Amino acid sequence: MLDSLDTMRRLDTRDVLGMVSGMPDHLAEGLRLGRSREAVGERPDNVVICALGGSAIGGDLVSQWLSDRSDIPCHVSRGYHLPAYVGERSLVVAASYSGNTEETLSMTQEAVSRKARAIVISSGGKLEELAEAEGLAHCLVPQGMLPRATIGYLFGAIAGILDGNGVVGGEGDIASSIEVLRRVIADCAPEVDTAGNPAKKLAHHIHGTIPVIVGYGLSSPVARRWAHQLNENSKMLAFDCEVPEMNHNSIVGWMGDGRGGGFSMTFLDHDVDDERMRRRLEATKAMVADQVRVFSSHAVGDGTLERMFSLVAMGDYVSVYSAFLRKEDPSTTGPIDELKRILAKKGGGG
Repeated sequence: MLDSLDTMRRLDTRDVLGMVSGMPDHLAEGLRLGRSREAVGERPDNVVICALGGSAIGGDLVSQWLSDRSDIPCHVSRGYHLPAYVGERSLVVAASYSGNTEETLSMTQEAVSRKARAIVISSGGKLEELAEAEGLAHCLVPQGMLPRATIGYLFGAIAGILDGNGVVGGEGDIASSIEVLRRVIADCAPEVDTAGNPAKKLAHHIHGTIPVIVGYGLSSPVARRWAHQLNENSKMLAFDCEVPEMNHNSIVGWMGDGRGGGFSMTFLDHDVDDERMRRRLEATKAMVADQVRVFSSHAVGDGTLERMFSLVAMGDYVSVYSAFLRKEDPSTTGPIDELKRILAKKGGGG
């Protein structure tokens, strides 16, 4: 099935595959848009990225990247309220692709009330209106995409904003990540038959299972991305976990509960310098392989950002091919839309 371009086109009503293949261009354009915003003050003491869902994953990747590249702490806030420490020396970046996410709007209003330095990113909506009313800088990204498919735009825009505000200089890292992305896309494109396509192969491997995506270090936020893409694109139950944390709790459940046979574990691998982590990963894989099917996807590239984006692109392709195997349209998210309708009737939601 995954080698029939006609079948995939019929299922892919909004060309999600095309959105995945556009990630390198989205990343470059997002960086340009973010860097076009003027600085909003002196170098901040901390950065808080306010976002939910598909708009938040770019913040997760930024936070992980900054942990290697900047001395300024970065936190991703998913909720209605900002952390208590946010104040006048904080840089708040509020990202909502639609511009109508209720929680992000709430956090942005709090940032204004606390006199934090705030910049917003959206394709329009109420967030743009709020920015105009409060005199906030607004980074406008293109309309008409699925929020979860805009990771390149949103990561690039956040990185550009942080660059302009003295937090990190990321142009070189992003340029090299774009080249790595193009390599992954060439390997995983729909025109490449399953025999030579690692994303199609992995989609077949995990088909019929409940996937658990395992990250560690730089791949931890990417594991969350994979699980969420499998949830939304593939309409599958999927979960993420992290080493070494799982070695201190959930491994007991995996080894002690016989129902694990219906699951698969995919480790998002990359080179690690710490011999203790290498030993831990080898032992973890060997143990859980007695209970569940274990697979790996290995990062491409040298730097943190290259490796993260190589795994992001791989996971996006796996999720879309998994949708096709389940005869699902990867663009639809009926339950999310239904929940928004329910909340709207109750006087909120978004």
